[in-house]
Amino acid sequence: SRALDLMLTGRPVSADEALSIGLANRVVKKGASRAAAEELAHLIISFPSLCMRTDRQSAYEQSSLTLSDALKNEFRLGMQSIAAGESLRGAAKFAKGSGRHGSFAEFKPSKL
Repeated sequence: SRALDLMLTGRPVSADEALSIGLANRVVKKGASRAAAEELAHLIISFPSLCMRTDRQSAYEQSSLTLSDALKNEFRLGMQSIAAGESLRGAAKFAKGSGRHGSFAEFKPSKL
């Protein structure tokens, strides 16, 4: 009903409302959006690039697929990352403690 409300009325949505209805996933202080966006970009590029690209591709492609086909597609795309060695490097880091319990403290955002 919210989507229809916004489509039919075209009313503006505050940052807090956008966050609460899932239209936005974070809110920053006024004037801080560019710095926050750049910080997020730096964090994203610090992760394995092929894995990030294939995860994104899978997310975009799955909406038109059955669950079975979406899982097959996810597997097919995931195998690209495994074949490239990204998974082995990531597993080795995890075995040494990196990323445990959802912590990304050791990830240092890369320069763009």
